[in-house]
Amino acid sequence: MSPSDQITQVTGLDKNYELTLKPTIGDPQQSQGVTRMEAVYREAKSDRKTLWLIGVSVLVCAWAYSLDSSTTSYYSVDASSYFKQHSSVLSTLSIATSIISAVSKPFIAKISDITSRPYTYTLVLFFYVLGYIIVATCRTIAGYVVGEVFVAIGSSGLDLTNDIIVADLTPLEWRGFASSMLSTPFIINTWFAGKIVDAIDSKGQWRWGYGMFAIIMPVALGPAVATLIYLDRKAKKNGIVNIASSNAARRAAGNLSEREGRDIPHGTVSARAAGPSEPWMRSARRILDEIDALGLVLLGFGWSLLLLPFSLKTYADGGWRNQSLIAMMIVGGLLLIAYVIYEVKWAPVPSAPRRLVFNKTFTMAIIIDSFYMLAGSVRGLYWDSYVYIAKPWSYQNWVYYGNTLTLALCIAGPFVGLLQRWTHRYKAIQIAGLVIKIIGMGIILDGNMATANTGAMVMAMILVGFGGSMSVVGSRVASQASVPHQDVALAISLLALWSKIGRAIGSAIVAVIWADQMPKQLRKYLPSNATEADVKKLFGSPTSIRKLYGFDDPMRVGAVLAYRHALYYCLATALGLAFIPLIASLFQHNYFLGKSQNAVTNVGNDGLPLAETRRSELEPPKNKKEAFLRFWAGK
Repeated sequence: MSPSDQITQVTGLDKNYELTLKPTIGDPQQSQGVTRMEAVYREAKSDRKTLWLIGVSVLVCAWAYSLDSSTTSYYSVDASSYFKQHSSVLSTLSIATSIISAVSKPFIAKISDITSRPYTYTLVLFFYVLGYIIVATCRTIAGYVVGEVFVAIGSSGLDLTNDIIVADLTPLEWRGFASSMLSTPFIINTWFAGKIVDAIDSKGQWRWGYGMFAIIMPVALGPAVATLIYLDRKAKKNGIVNIASSNAARRAAGNLSEREGRDIPHGTVSARAAGPSEPWMRSARRILDEIDALGLVLLGFGWSLLLLPFSLKTYADGGWRNQSLIAMMIVGGLLLIAYVIYEVKWAPVPSAPRRLVFNKTFTMAIIIDSFYMLAGSVRGLYWDSYVYIAKPWSYQNWVYYGNTLTLALCIAGPFVGLLQRWTHRYKAIQIAGLVIKIIGMGIILDGNMATANTGAMVMAMILVGFGGSMSVVGSRVASQASVPHQDVALAISLLALWSKIGRAIGSAIVAVIWADQMPKQLRKYLPSNATEADVKKLFGSPTSIRKLYGFDDPMRVGAVLAYRHALYYCLATALGLAFIPLIASLFQHNYFLGKSQNAVTNVGNDGLPLAETRRSELEPPKNKKEAFLRFWAGK
């Protein structure tokens, strides 16, 4: 029986009261997936070893995911060059996968709520494995794109489910640290990724570089799924699921007793069994309504049709005058308008509920992360391609540099989490991080220095990474703190959705800039004997620049200058956009990060009410010893 249909009978009064668990305004119903994870937490609390086993299992999954992210992105240069469509494929694929993975996240979050977290793991793993099988065996660019789309759904689902489980099982005070630990495998994989990419690229086996993850990920994810299923079944056997499932009923019954002015005897609240199971057609429709299928389809197609023309314009007959592109943009805009109207007027369960839309802290977190990703996409989409031809580095050293930003993000993350644990706040840390990020982006804007001087290039990425980590961890904790447990999965998914859409918009913007500037700069800086065919070839394939021309060859020198000057327009745009998150961060509420699952309801991760926080715990520590003991003792 789903929580949306759950009815709790309160006995022990002069007469029986039938209490339907419908939420009040701003108080969502608690779904099955949430209550089952509360049950898992209650079961794991009795045996801390199982809680640590879940953490280790999820961390192993994060390791495999990080190895994927640290290597496969570099094969896209070889793959797109293999099909001779580098410039068009990178931007178009970035837009498509960003939107699809973004829109899939609320679907996956809803599925995890109405079913269970282990089932969600299994579903997204299927998409992930299928996608990499298609990519590894494709013979056309269309097959490559289709495979990457499936991979985008699977990988975004794995990442999302990991984040949801961390939010389910850790209190706010440790949330930033625990979620950041999922990124620490990148620190190790950074050093192995370069060797792996170098070995695979040197033999021209980019297909195997993709395909091996169809084997690695199921093996890595198996322990996490098995552990969660074991605890879930153990909780059912011990009756803890029923207790957890009735937590919402307890709270509602408590509210009823207060309104009636009566005392309800302890133990008299219980979940009543479901009635006859509903027909499968009605069940399917209810599930589609709960995940807001129609609304998310409108959103996905709307953004896709609106943004894809920006990357296709260069290759379409007539450019912006091409009727197909005009039609795509018009239809995309209309679909987005239809999405807004549908969500406001008719959606039974909106993907963006009113309680979240008018939640200032959550809205600011979305603005911060979406513009963070937008600016990052404008800055970074063609940066690796520039470094690929501008430096006489091996594949291994190229990958090492490319992972500098990721390495900085992952090293800084746990320290940011510990700082949040120490201060019990996040706002000032996030503001400082956004300032640091802007400084780093300002360094790489100096084309004569940061695009030629290795030290400046590395320092810029370190600053962008450290500042970005302080911002990302802040948004993650702020958004989760501002909503009740029932909305945590949805909040995580919506934050990721709009971040991905921001990335897609950034890819669309940089695609226009690149398509406009790069051919001009190539014609300007290539030797006078370069033909239009040379311009077209070098525009479409950076591997041709590296493989056909020596480092001091005039053709390569001219191409490097062309890349550098074209990048200036991208970097300047990104720097300007980076100020928007800084402004938005000033308007966030600075919630106290304590022992609760969130900052708006006084309940723990097991769904039960917490004791009132002692006033002394909210006051600053009197000395360093007290601060140290309070930090490590969890006080």
